[in-house]
Amino acid sequence: MAGLYTGGALASSGSQQAAACESLQDIINIAVTAEAFAVTALGGALDNAAKGLLALNAEQQQTLRAARAAERAHYDFLTSVGAKPLTTTFTIPNPKIVTDVPTFLSTLVVLEEAFIAAYIAAAQQFAILGEAKYAQVALQIGAVEAEHRAGVRFYAIQAGVLSGTPNDVAFEKALFASVGEAAAALTQLGFIGGSGAQITFPGPGAIDTAGVTNLVP
Repeated sequence: MAGLYTGGALASSGSQQAAACESLQDIINIAVTAEAFAVTALGGALDNAAKGLLALNAEQQQTLRAARAAERAHYDFLTSVGAKPLTTTFTIPNPKIVTDVPTFLSTLVVLEEAFIAAYIAAAQQFAILGEAKYAQVALQIGAVEAEHRAGVRFYAIQAGVLSGTPNDVAFEKALFASVGEAAAALTQLGFIGGSGAQITFPGPGAIDTAGVTNLVP
């Protein structure tokens, strides 16, 4: 998956396609679908960690619980303004994603970068539509996704999965010309409509908001 991300469709889609103006409803529907996926996937990873099937330490698990709470807060806000998920059933294209720590961490970095790019595209589209409040919220959410990326990179570097520094960019990558491209990327990577094991929103385990503030924009 990382190879597809860095050298294939995800990296090139934003530069190859012109940004078409999407409707507000389409944008928030895609965004809430991504948030539903994040909540579900993190729930599955935490459940496997609790069962000893994914070797994450206590600090890493707490970080992921906080990230899951943030993603659920994003989901709740989006549904409160009328967003409707395109699907609440997702697929895991490679079982090692939720059992093997290097695969899990490298995949999570890929996904966080895609989510950041999706909200960059969303903010641009909201600005075109004259929706200043939604543009603000897109930036608020995108900033949190960037925090998640840096945190996951920290753990991946600790584990020897990646090299470098966790906060390694001055500008986040604007990978997508439209929000719809982000949804297409999740499908292409096999997380929506793929042939892997199915997971259903919200995934196992309760949402734990301990230590997480600003749960509404």
